[in-house]
Amino acid sequence: MSTLPDTLSAPGLLLRRYGAADAVAVHEAATESVAEVSPYETWCHPGYTLEEAAEYAGWWDRDWDKGSAYYFAVCDETTGHYLGSCGLCPVEREHATAGLGFWVRTSATRRGVATGAAGLVAEAGFTYLGLNRIELLIAVDNAASRRVAEKLGAAYEGTLRKRLVLPAGPTDMAMYALVR
Repeated sequence: MSTLPDTLSAPGLLLRRYGAADAVAVHEAATESVAEVSPYETWCHPGYTLEEAAEYAGWWDRDWDKGSAYYFAVCDETTGHYLGSCGLCPVEREHATAGLGFWVRTSATRRGVATGAAGLVAEAGFTYLGLNRIELLIAVDNAASRRVAEKLGAAYEGTLRKRLVLPAGPTDMAMYALVR
């Protein structure tokens, strides 16, 4: 079964496979970013605990081994400072598709981190996993993430009504896709 390399890099960014040691950094970044991230992610919420952060890092590590998801800790290439997360999930090998997701801590936004990381991960998905299609499901009111999809060159394919249940309830999602 094909897999991704444990690390990917571009100028200023180092993406590496999650490990148990990432719990503290995930907790710190999520706690800093709860106001911006929690409306669009079910796992991030006020009162997010270190134990939940350990579970977050652990599930990406386990899913990597299963080949069902490949999520990376996104770090500053020079300092190693944790900036956020980016990856492919679910990976549907039968149909050569995957979903692309990302989040960036509040103090690292508006610097191209999400676009750079998402571009690296998408390219790796096409190259190493042989994917034909990578989808980005983004809440219609999440302007920042929609800008990332557009900067990647993803085509907007329409709005899926009440596609996901986010903290505010059933949410319309904009569907974007990158194709090989």
